[in-house]
Amino acid sequence: MFVVLLSPGLRETAAADSLPSAAPLKVLFITGGGYHDYQKLAPHLTSNLSQRVHATFDLRFGLETLRDPKFAEGYDAIVYDFCIDDGEPASIENALNATRQGKPTVMIHCALHSFKTADEWRNCCGMVSRVHDPFQAFGTRKLDQRHPILQGFPDDWKTTGDELYQTVQMSGQSIALLQVTSPHSGKDHIVCWVSTYGKGRVFGTTLGHDMKTAAQPAYLHLLANGLLWACGRLDSRGAAGGAAKP
Repeated sequence: MFVVLLSPGLRETAAADSLPSAAPLKVLFITGGGYHDYQKLAPHLTSNLSQRVHATFDLRFGLETLRDPKFAEGYDAIVYDFCIDDGEPASIENALNATRQGKPTVMIHCALHSFKTADEWRNCCGMVSRVHDPFQAFGTRKLDQRHPILQGFPDDWKTTGDELYQTVQMSGQSIALLQVTSPHSGKDHIVCWVSTYGKGRVFGTTLGHDMKTAAQPAYLHLLANGLLWACGRLDSRGAAGGAAKP
C-alpha cells in the first residue's frame, strides 16, 4: 500500500482546501495495466494532487482490490487510472455498484478504454470511446466557461503530446466541459466532462497518457477540481470547501 499525506501549508491553487479543520478526503487510487508508465504516473499524480487537495491517497496496483464487494467502504472517493482490457465480471460489477450507491468517482484516460466487453462500464464512465488518434499535440477549448471545475483552467491550454480519444457517444447524464478539434481528422472530441451514475457523481477526462500532460500544473489543477467536485467539495467559484450543483 502506498499512502501520500497532505503537506501542511500548501494552499496555492484554487483547488486548495479552504477548510483546514475538515477531515481530509480518503481516496482510493486504482492503477496499473499496459501501454502506460503507471509506475511513474500514479505516484506523480497522487503526490501532486495531495498538494492541491486536503486528502490522503491509498495507491493500489492491479484489480485485486475490486474482488471485494466492500472495497470502497471507508473511502470518500475512487479514482480509476488504469489500462486493462478485461476484468472479472464480478469485480467490474463491484466497481459499478460502488458508484451506483453514491461513491464519488474519477475516470482518467485509459479507464475509458478498459473492460472492453462491459458496456455498462462505459455508462458509468459517462462517455463511449473505442479508439484514439495518433499521439500528437493539441489544444482544448472550454464548452462551459462558468462550470466550477474549469475555474482557473486556462482558456488556451495545450499539451505537447497526448492521445486524443475519439468520442462515440456521451451519456445522457453527461455535461461536456472541454473539447478538442483533432489535428489529425478535423473532428471534434470531448476530453473532459461530468456525469452521474446512479447516486454517484463522476468526473472524467481522457487526457493524461504520459508525463507530457501529467506534468503540467493546469492538468493537475483540473484533476484536483474534478475530484473535489465529485466529492461535493467545490463551490460555484471553483474554490474548495463548498458544494456546487452538478
